[in-house]
Amino acid sequence: MKTNFYTRLRSASILIFAVMLISRSYAANEKAVWPFTLNCPSDVTVSCTDEIWDLSMYGNATYTYGYHTYSAGSPSVHYYLNSCNAGYITRTWMVEDYNWNWHSCTQTIYVSSSGTGGPNIVWPLDITLEGCNPNTHPNQLPDLYDYPSWVSSECSMLGRSYSDRLFTVNSQCKKIMRTWCILDWCDYHPSTGYKQYMHSQFIYIINSEPPAINCPAEITVNSLNCKNAELIVAPLTIDPGTCGGNYEITNNSPYSTSKGANISGTYPIGTTKVKYTVKYGCGNFKSCTVNVVVKNGSKPIPYCIGTLITALMGVDTDGDGLVDDGMVELWAKDLDKGSKSLCGYHPLKFSFSPNVNETNKVFTCDNIGKNDVKMYVTDSKGAQSYCVVEIIIQNNGANIPNCHPEPDEPEIPLYSVRGTIQSVSDFPLDKAEVTLKYVDPIITYSSTFDTTETLQLDSFINASGYKLYRYLTVTTVTEKIDSTVSFVTKKTKTNALGQYLFDSLVVRDKKVSISATYTDAPKKGLDNKDVELLTKYLLGEISFNNYLQYLAADIDEDGEIDIEDQNILMQLVTNEISKLPGDNQWYVLDRKATFANPEDALTLALPYEVFLDTIAKDSNIVDFVGIKKGNLSIDAGSVVSQEVSSRSAKVEETSLKVYPNPFTTVLNFDLNAAAEGKVMIRLMNSLGQEIHTSVQTAIKGKNTLTIDVNNDISGLVLYQLTIDGVQYTGMLSTVK
Repeated sequence: MKTNFYTRLRSASILIFAVMLISRSYAANEKAVWPFTLNCPSDVTVSCTDEIWDLSMYGNATYTYGYHTYSAGSPSVHYYLNSCNAGYITRTWMVEDYNWNWHSCTQTIYVSSSGTGGPNIVWPLDITLEGCNPNTHPNQLPDLYDYPSWVSSECSMLGRSYSDRLFTVNSQCKKIMRTWCILDWCDYHPSTGYKQYMHSQFIYIINSEPPAINCPAEITVNSLNCKNAELIVAPLTIDPGTCGGNYEITNNSPYSTSKGANISGTYPIGTTKVKYTVKYGCGNFKSCTVNVVVKNGSKPIPYCIGTLITALMGVDTDGDGLVDDGMVELWAKDLDKGSKSLCGYHPLKFSFSPNVNETNKVFTCDNIGKNDVKMYVTDSKGAQSYCVVEIIIQNNGANIPNCHPEPDEPEIPLYSVRGTIQSVSDFPLDKAEVTLKYVDPIITYSSTFDTTETLQLDSFINASGYKLYRYLTVTTVTEKIDSTVSFVTKKTKTNALGQYLFDSLVVRDKKVSISATYTDAPKKGLDNKDVELLTKYLLGEISFNNYLQYLAADIDEDGEIDIEDQNILMQLVTNEISKLPGDNQWYVLDRKATFANPEDALTLALPYEVFLDTIAKDSNIVDFVGIKKGNLSIDAGSVVSQEVSSRSAKVEETSLKVYPNPFTTVLNFDLNAAAEGKVMIRLMNSLGQEIHTSVQTAIKGKNTLTIDVNNDISGLVLYQLTIDGVQYTGMLSTVK
């Protein structure tokens, strides 16, 4: 039984397997006849700005088997793009069918570089730079002014460059037009080339520092025609400064010939305010005003009698009934012979001196003989002139005893040159050396005579008819003329009154020059007062009113008055040096010389010599004036304060006392302040170097400000205290 069961079971299994095998074979034969299709997406063309990294949006491959469609899976992707993101991309699918056959297809995605729109470029902004030649390279400019920037695009590859064009308005105003160019290497067209983007950036270079204008406060000229006067001045010049000096200068004078830097022209009597305007930088302006004052220089024409002879009247001065003195009174008007004013400034006044009230003069026995008096004529405008009248006082009918003329003073020799040499304060310079030099050589001639005797044969016929011979002595005189060329120079010295005299000058028709020199001890007359005045000048507190003081203040003779001059003068006063630089310590110049502006003496030629074309019969008077280098405190009126009225009021309200003097290290400043405020205290040594600076607070009223100077200093010390715009300066000395 059991064997049959297993036998039947095995037979059934074999039968089932056979059925299955037959069924599968049938199914396989059935599929083999179904179509298999691989479906690939179409080729597309996109822009480089499109999405090219997720390519599924451009389709995916499928395959169809029978009546069903299935995904072909993920493709194999290859990018063939250049640096501009242009080119093509391939997507390849491979699928194996049921018969173990492989199928493939490829989609090509073409990528073009023709993107839409340009790059978003931020161009650098325009900028203004201060100074003469600032660095304009983009690396040196701040952000937003240096380089252009942009957001990169997938379709572009941008590069930048620039070029500069400099436009110069003047030395202080320049403009740079910087042209930026951005080129897209990915945007090329055969007809137009590469795509470019252009922009102009402007860089302005400006020196806005205003120039220093040396504008005179007043220019004075005299009118001689009662109406106007011709003004001739040098053009206004300006220090070129650090950036050069191409300044544009104009003036608004209605009378100037030109409207530029020169205000010369014909101006009417009175005061004309003329404004100089200086254009600097890029259209900036600075101005200053000068008063052109034309004074009526027309003086009255004096006309007086040449000689007046009058006698004294007897006078009994002691009341004894006897004449013991004499007198006569004359009036200046009595000497007039028709004086007049060309400008009609009448009435005229007559006097014996510039004082119009000295209208009469009394002559006594002391005036017996010749008297030269001056008759002054003064018009209604105050202009004066005079003529000289010879008044001869006689003692005739009055028969005054002991009334005789004084013996005549010796006359000044003919053919002479004389004069005086004085300091600026009219102090005579004793033993000053004066030199008179003939400009051209003097040629003198001398003759010598040579005499020779020779025998000469002579013949004659006597009374008998015979011819006779004889020797005669013949004398021959030969003149020989020699010439000598010499440059004649004469020297003399002044006396205690500062007077000199060259007399008995034989050569009278030749041009001569007269000059003078003077020397004394190097430190004589120089002290701390001169250093203080020079310091105040440098601080702008005073100015000089005499051109000789400008010369005296230029210690190193470099044509400028600066801190170096102060240092040298201070070194002399403190015995650090024994003399001032230069060969001459004194300037001795023609007293008649003038300068339109006193400070011009620093740069213009100085009148060391006075020239005379000939030596006239009348005495020639040539006067000189001298000033010592460094001697600024020549008299009380030698400097002019620069302080304005408002500042003067503050000075009156505020007072200062500095002590001790001399000091060691501690200084006290007793300050009576007009109001509360900050106080700046500065100390400088003899070299002009700052040795202390401090700022303290002062209350209204009395203050004692103390400073401690730890520096190792010696010699003179300049202090400078400033409060509320008012500045105090002074000199101190240290304890040695």
